Amino acid sequence: MQDKLAELRETLVELQRELREVDQLDADTKSRLEGVMESINDALHREDTEALTHPSLRETINEGNSQLEDSSYPSLTRILSNLADILGNSGL
Repeated sequence: MQDKLAELRETLVELQRELREVDQLDADTKSRLEGVMESINDALHREDTEALTHPSLRETINEGNSQLEDSSYPSLTRILSNLADILGNSGL
């Protein structure tokens, strides 16, 4: 489990870095992605694995990902896919 949590933390750092570098992401999408990051960070700090596996968190990630798939943000799409995979397959 600690491996998955470490992987999740690394992916969040990657998402944070990518969001800082993206120039023209619409404010609504960026706000939702930042909200997802905050939710995951909060759950990690509280060691709340139940919050990390809550379906609404994965749904929000998948919604953001589907909005970005048709855009020119392949890095964000890949990172969000990784987050969804980690949360969905983590067994936390």
